Amino acid sequence: MKAAVLHTLGDSPRYEDFPDPQPSEKEVIVHVKAASLKNIDKAIANGSHYDAHRELPVVVGIDGVGSLDDGTRVFCGGARPPYGMMAEHTVVSRVRCLPLPDGVDDDTAAALPNPALSSWLPLVWRAHLQPGETVLILGATGVAGKLAIQIAKHLGAGRVVAAGRNQHVLETLPDLGADATIALDQPDEQLIAAFRREAFDVVLDYVWGHPTEVLLDALTGHDLMGESRRLRLIEIGEMAGPTISLRAAALRSSAVEIYGSGGGSSIPHTAIFETFPQLWALAASGKLRVDTEAVPLADIETAWRRTDLDGRRLVIKPALH
Repeated sequence: MKAAVLHTLGDSPRYEDFPDPQPSEKEVIVHVKAASLKNIDKAIANGSHYDAHRELPVVVGIDGVGSLDDGTRVFCGGARPPYGMMAEHTVVSRVRCLPLPDGVDDDTAAALPNPALSSWLPLVWRAHLQPGETVLILGATGVAGKLAIQIAKHLGAGRVVAAGRNQHVLETLPDLGADATIALDQPDEQLIAAFRREAFDVVLDYVWGHPTEVLLDALTGHDLMGESRRLRLIEIGEMAGPTISLRAAALRSSAVEIYGSGGGSSIPHTAIFETFPQLWALAASGKLRVDTEAVPLADIETAWRRTDLDGRRLVIKPALH
């Protein structure tokens, strides 16, 4: 079969032949229709993610859409190594295959789950978002950030502030439900002032690095007798850097609480499976939108290096030519 095969951490995967998978008793063969190309796929492949590939060569792609031998259309993830979803076929545990409703097309079904879960789960399980609260999204101009705006509103946020670096995309975010926008690429003093004009209850942080440092500076108090507003900051991604410099005063003089959300955190796996039907229903009704661009599997090397996406998600399709 043809697949996107990674031979060296940090390189782009190559379109080439790879042995067909053979299922065990509790596994199924999935004939892949679409697999989205995400930041986590690249991080795992370049060795920077904590779940980086340990043995090579390997087929890349952590999740996607396909059909079983009986014709059932499914979304699935967690293929048995060295197999992944960016291939003509893969092998997956049967319990990790979820049937898809007819109202959701392959591209949307492949592109939606990973970025949508990245905001839905922390808002529900980490932040325990309450109706009417204000949510700040750091990194709102990416695919996950754009979905986070829509999901925060759906889950009851009273106000959503979207912060990002892509000015072109930033201007479109009110159409998705953002009540205000903040440009992250302005001078620190102006950015601090912009943050201080708002009163946040929850921060979904897809960027980390310097923008988060500036936010924490904005939150740092200067009054021993001052009262602070409780703020839950959930670290999700690290697009601006993997580390921050955290001053002790930021914790002692504010009511900020810092959490993490990702694979391996304490969010139960059952929550993921319970969320999927809600995501499909919102997508089918047009209440949850994700911009996609289909790319042939044969073009994986070029697609892997693309940076001109402006909030679109590339979807790799084996049958597309």
